[in-house]
Amino acid sequence: MTGLYGQWCHSKKTVDGNKVLRRLTERKSGRSAVLRRLSDCARDHYISNKEIAEYIDALGFPKAAESVRELLPKTAIGRSSDLGEILAVEFVEENLDFDVPIRKLRYKDHREMPMRGDDLIAVAHDENKQLKILKGEAKSAQKLSSATVAKARKRLEENYGRPSAHSLTFVARVLMKSADSVRHDLGKDILRETVDKAVPKSRLAHFLFTLCGNRMKAVVREDFIAADGRRPQHSVNLQVENHKKFIGAVYKEVSSIGNG
Repeated sequence: MTGLYGQWCHSKKTVDGNKVLRRLTERKSGRSAVLRRLSDCARDHYISNKEIAEYIDALGFPKAAESVRELLPKTAIGRSSDLGEILAVEFVEENLDFDVPIRKLRYKDHREMPMRGDDLIAVAHDENKQLKILKGEAKSAQKLSSATVAKARKRLEENYGRPSAHSLTFVARVLMKSADSVRHDLGKDILRETVDKAVPKSRLAHFLFTLCGNRMKAVVREDFIAADGRRPQHSVNLQVENHKKFIGAVYKEVSSIGNG
């Protein structure tokens, strides 16, 4: 099956040493082709299919469906922020050699409040079985500003470019609760990194994802040129036509469980 982004978007790629910039625009009819698939992916970031089945078993279908909808943000800002993170995760797992080991939005304290810490942490192991970490920031807005991009870049560079200990520990603790031995051991690897800080710049990558309705070509390129090339850098800008309408369409589908 063609990947979500491969079916949905055209991609223009620029490479400069360790740095890669991708500018994405929607294919003609690409949005309609992937909307249902995208919405299913988005729902999974809030609750797994297994959990939905348990809700139905406990509550019956109509009440379970309403309970699931209560997990979703209702405000435009909350939805935009969450969808930016969701699309960033989906891009990483489809296009980069990293895995995002937990669905962070399943652990939100409140549906309208963003979680503290890094937007995205992805991991992999190199050929020597050494841990690699991808630290990511995601921003989403109808009109994204250069100040917002600069703020995201600053967040990436904080803590000497490493994910915060809080964020790493959170991911590690979730993984270590798993009955799956591979996930459990990965949690231990990540927990050790919070103490040892042993991952060098060559195995510590940054990822900046921007979703917007306005043209950001110059701003994104300037940020890309200025980014620290001593570590791998991945920058992705996804421009969609009518950002507000796009967000609304996705969440209408995400909320549609129990409506048909």
